[in-house]
Amino acid sequence: MKDKEIKVSFAEIKLKSDFGSLVAGKYQDKQLHKFISRAIDDLRINPVIF
Repeated sequence: MKDKEIKVSFAEIKLKSDFGSLVAGKYQDKQLHKFISRAIDDLRINPVIF
């Protein structure tokens, strides 16, 4: 897997926009953004393939 580039993307433009707006939200929104970002980074490092 290390020789292949892994891309993670959002299925809808609105979803990507909503994800970006979490940064400007309340504490819980910022935490959710942080957790989702971490999950995306983890998928890039170690994708699960069935």
